[in-house]
Amino acid sequence: MLVFNFVMDSNDPLLSHQHEAVIGLAKNFNKIIVITGKIGEVTPNPKIQMISTDWVQGRLLRNLLNLFYKAIPVIVRGDFNSVFFHMTDLQSALLSPLIRLRRRRQYLWYAHTFKSKYLVFASKWVTGVVTSTSGSCPLTAELVLPIGQAIDEEKFRPISFDVLDLNKLIHIGRFDKSKNIDYLVFSAEKIRRSFSEVELTIIGSTANKESRNWADNLISQSRQHVNDGWLRFQESIPREEFPIEMAKNGCFFHYYLGSLDKTLIEATMLCVPVVTLNPEYIGIFGTWSKNSITDLECEYRALRSLSSSEIQSKLIKRLEIAREHHSLRRWVNQLTMLLL
Repeated sequence: MLVFNFVMDSNDPLLSHQHEAVIGLAKNFNKIIVITGKIGEVTPNPKIQMISTDWVQGRLLRNLLNLFYKAIPVIVRGDFNSVFFHMTDLQSALLSPLIRLRRRRQYLWYAHTFKSKYLVFASKWVTGVVTSTSGSCPLTAELVLPIGQAIDEEKFRPISFDVLDLNKLIHIGRFDKSKNIDYLVFSAEKIRRSFSEVELTIIGSTANKESRNWADNLISQSRQHVNDGWLRFQESIPREEFPIEMAKNGCFFHYYLGSLDKTLIEATMLCVPVVTLNPEYIGIFGTWSKNSITDLECEYRALRSLSSSEIQSKLIKRLEIAREHHSLRRWVNQLTMLLL
């Protein structure tokens, strides 16, 4: 099998799951060739051959030339039966027509609600588009196949409810405008009017210069809250530290309204209460409120109105759903059936 992804690095704070995916797939394939943008800390595996294109953000022409230089010989002469593009819609748009000529099965993983022009073009050539949930991909054609998220249960084991503090809200993820971080701060400020002990920690880094400018502006505007001690901003952390940070807090606070974020399922696997308005998450796991919710303050109030036993009962039900539909093992099995 041939795989295209951005990073092969078990320590990457945002994309370490791409390394996990390859390791998982390697159990079902004799050989995997990975053409990746960067190679970092990896788990040695004799079945996996890695080729780096040394992708550098902001240098598109150089990146594309390196991609073609490294990928085309493999595509033309390589020994593979199927291809998996992991979040790489640009690479798929550029290379899928050539792969079609070799009559190989090829699938693109795309879990965003933004309708990328590369996705649209690639969809005309690939065998199918895999995504987490039906609402996590802007295409509606029959070639879109929801297979859930890929969360390693061994790395995200339940945390005892007794150590969680529901006054401590935490958000971990990209510090981008699309994630509505500003709304999280606004909502926490409103919640504090009724729950004065509430604190909010936001952990994450920006993806580009535009996001950095926006983030710096938000941090500047929030300086008084930081000085008051209830709001904290922190740079991104390795994914393996996610459970550690969650255990220090007690409630995952989230307001991205697009696709199903991996962090939502990771928090659910940890048995940490999730307060979100994400429609994909709510469609699967429901809400804390018995009524329709309109904002995060409403959902948080509903959570705090429940007894500890009621919260724990709901957390266990959510955990069972997450394990059944969003485990790494299931994701790998579903993908393997398509690629073999």
